[in-house]
Amino acid sequence: MIKTDVVIIGSEGAGARAALEVKKLNLEPLIVTKGMIGRCGSTVTAGADIDVDSKSIKELLGLEGDSRDSKEAFFEDIIVEGRYINNQKLVEAHVDEAPDRIKEMMDWGMKVTNVLHGPGHRYPRGVYTTGQEIMRVLASEVRKAGIRVYEHFMVTDLVKKDGRVAGIVGLDLSTGKFVPISAKAVIIATGGGMMMYPVQTAPEDITGDGHAMAWRAGAELVDMEMVQFLACTFINPPAWRGLTFPFTIGPGVGGMEIWLMNKFGARFMKKWDPERMEHSTRDKLAIGIMNEVVDGLGSPAGGVYYSLKHLPDEIVDRYPLERKDPYLKEDWSFKGFQFKELIESMKKGKSIEVGPASHFFMGGIRINERCETSIPGLFGAGEVCGGTHGGNRLSGNACTQILVQGARAGIFASEYAKGNANGELPKEELKRLEDRVMAPVERDGTSPFELKRALQKIAWEKVGVVRTAESLTKALGEIEAIKKELPQIGCSAKNRVYNREWLEALQVESLITLLEMTAKSAALREESRGAHYRRDFTSMDNENWLRNIITENKGGQMTNSFAPVVITSLIPPKEGSIHG
Repeated sequence: MIKTDVVIIGSEGAGARAALEVKKLNLEPLIVTKGMIGRCGSTVTAGADIDVDSKSIKELLGLEGDSRDSKEAFFEDIIVEGRYINNQKLVEAHVDEAPDRIKEMMDWGMKVTNVLHGPGHRYPRGVYTTGQEIMRVLASEVRKAGIRVYEHFMVTDLVKKDGRVAGIVGLDLSTGKFVPISAKAVIIATGGGMMMYPVQTAPEDITGDGHAMAWRAGAELVDMEMVQFLACTFINPPAWRGLTFPFTIGPGVGGMEIWLMNKFGARFMKKWDPERMEHSTRDKLAIGIMNEVVDGLGSPAGGVYYSLKHLPDEIVDRYPLERKDPYLKEDWSFKGFQFKELIESMKKGKSIEVGPASHFFMGGIRINERCETSIPGLFGAGEVCGGTHGGNRLSGNACTQILVQGARAGIFASEYAKGNANGELPKEELKRLEDRVMAPVERDGTSPFELKRALQKIAWEKVGVVRTAESLTKALGEIEAIKKELPQIGCSAKNRVYNREWLEALQVESLITLLEMTAKSAALREESRGAHYRRDFTSMDNENWLRNIITENKGGQMTNSFAPVVITSLIPPKEGSIHG
């Protein structure tokens, strides 16, 4: 059995940053990751603007910020755009510590290009770099610190002893062996669960494993109905489906002045945000697009039309130069794709079909400002944790969250670990967990790939951008049917080394748990708030629904309850509307 002081599940932004703090505090961290550090997870794919108040951008970072901004204004914008259900203690830590965390990254060598002004922000706050650059710096610091990284290791479960989390177990993908790891504290930093949907902006390893293992262990989760969809991703051609390039040239301050239209050429966003139109926030854009589709006003492929025909050619031609985006080159190449031919056809009048893609989970494991979960010994950081963003995440806050919470989780997990000792993990529990992990490869049965396609279809059609009581009720019934197939899931390939089918079987179980949590919470919240849109309850109802929805595992059953929103200073209004 491997023993360490603090084990960190996830090697990317939040996980790597947490490990550095643990090492700094003279404890031994161990990072475990499904892939390879710097080459897996969501951080490396980020845009990436890192939000910090514009005054600090100017005065501390020495960049082109706006001194009229403040931490207090930044805090208010996050709460308002989160539709007031954010944990305000988490947001206070977020805005207070962001300047130092970003300064630290720059001191370590992170290169930045400019400062962006994203939608929903009163001031330019996005310190712009790339996800690759963030991970280049963090991975380099991890190597310099001599931190152990166990790559190609899928954590399947948390192990509890005497009421606290005392370690983890998982599958070494390179050997096919079941491995237990004892730890004095555990940090989950596994990201979101975007693969629950058939169209997503995240890599294929983002499968909600952290959410599922936390639920199985008895941790509380919060506001799991809050899933963010990136509005303008390619629907056609199929090879580009889910690609985020159109968002870069579209909505957002500094984006090209494109038009979104339904099949009759109507610019439908005037119904949802008449002032900002296509420059609205992502939640409203996604909701606006999918309502057109549901009403039969969308494009043939199930999206809407995206056009720049109204713009002069010289404005379009100069855009890559003016945008100053490190990903976007003057020849219109972007992230390995070449778009020159497409842009030339769009200048002549061709539109493209775009639609929403699963992009970010605002809901997640419930933590406090010390990054503690409801189970002693278990800490969380980054997207896997709920509460910071409330009902809608502002652009750029994901990268800030991983740096701030990563450091905080490392600090407080280390503090906890110093008061505990490693122990032997319960043998009976280890045997039960090993049997669960090994079962799929040892039997023939239902294909995990087929099961995944089935649950993604349910997620998109019934628990997607537009939801109703009817769709959610049907979804929950179909989820129950899929759950009954889990004991029959098997692998046609029996090899134990890098068996993709085996990995998929384990990930599908995570996705089913995640989908059930999302659907149950969405069915319970009878209002529209942020990214959660109920077509049968279109208004935001602060009188009845200004509260968080908590999901727990009680005796193997998924239950929901309510908790008051954590408010420190900004009092929500009594009434609100989805259009407001």
